[in-house]
Amino acid sequence: MATVINDTQHVEVEASIADDRWLMTPGAFEALTGWTLKPEGMCREDVCAPIYRKQAVLSPDGMVDLVEAAPVIGMTAVADIAREVAALGASASARAESMTTLQAPAFTLPDMAGKPVSLHDFDRRKVLLLALSSW
Repeated sequence: MATVINDTQHVEVEASIADDRWLMTPGAFEALTGWTLKPEGMCREDVCAPIYRKQAVLSPDGMVDLVEAAPVIGMTAVADIAREVAALGASASARAESMTTLQAPAFTLPDMAGKPVSLHDFDRRKVLLLALSSW
């Protein structure tokens, strides 16, 4: 088992780490991303993204390389092969596009007392978000 971290959670997935590649079965890739491997490419519902570099995305035994397949579906992935951990997120262009809407993504964080508070708890009210960073 290996760990994949995405925007909302971390999940344990069946992955085969070989030759510096993060390989998954097509079924595990679909469960993780929602995209299905078909002859026409990676598909979600009626949208298909063609795979131009099949040798990079697919191993000879039909396994999907997470890091190589992510750009095909508009995502970014990085993997630490030695630690069997990968991060999967939206591409920079998708994040930039979502920022133009001025809509904050749904999230839940603890308040000062430790009680979980979600952004949707303040639905239809103005909210001021402050973000601080130590770096």
